[in-house]
Order: sequence, then C-alpha cells, then structure tokens
Amino acid sequence: MLTYQPARPGAAPRLVDIGSAVSAPPSSDAHGRYQVMHLAPSMRLLAWHGEGARFDMSCHGSIQVWAGSRLAASECPHECREPGVLALAPEDVAYLEAYLLVLGQAWHRAESKAESNAGSNGDTNADTHDARLPQ
Repeated sequence: MLTYQPARPGAAPRLVDIGSAVSAPPSSDAHGRYQVMHLAPSMRLLAWHGEGARFDMSCHGSIQVWAGSRLAASECPHECREPGVLALAPEDVAYLEAYLLVLGQAWHRAESKAESNAGSNGDTNADTHDARLPQ
C-alpha cells in the first residue's frame, strides 16, 4: 500500500495506491512524504473473520467491525464510547481500509443503513463476510 503523509502538523495520511508492486515516488519533506507499507491482517482481524464478522466502512468513512447486528469495533472514538465497542488499532484500520477499497467499498458509495438493512438478512457487506482475508 502506498500512502502520502502531508507535511501539515496533525494531517492524516492518505491512501494513494494498493497493489503488490507499488513504489514511492521521490518527494520533498517540505510538502510531505510517500511511504510504502506491507499490510497483513492481525490475529484479532483473523479471529473476527473466522467468527463471521463483517467489515464495513460507514457513510462517514470510518472502519467498523460488525458481529451480527452488533457493532463490535470501530475506528471512530465516538462509537467506541458505546458499551462493548472496541477501538481498532491503527494497523487494523490501515489494513481494513485497503481491503475494503480493493473490494470496491468506499464511504462515498455506502448506501443508507435503512436501504442496506432492507435485504433478507440485513447483511450490509456480504462480500467481506465470505471473502478470505488476503495475507
């Protein structure tokens, strides 16, 4: 995965490209820098996947892990204040962001929860439930 870190203090890194043969272009530290990261699912992600969890991206762009109809984990600090909702580690957020984008899911393509839950089983992301987590 290729990311770009703007030089502005507090700026979040931005995902640039996903693939097995990405390389970082030269950049000036004055404007920011590119970084190549090799991602692998953590044991926690593999365990959730094995238990049938769904990985989702909210309409606001935050990464979420769903166990059935219950939110189990999130990158959003506000959601993590709810009882039983765990905070996702930064490396899990990076992995799941790339994974969901490879599957074609992005925050701007998310349906409203009402529309998504209208299906027979309420599964908002069936593809990520059945897909194997890539190493």
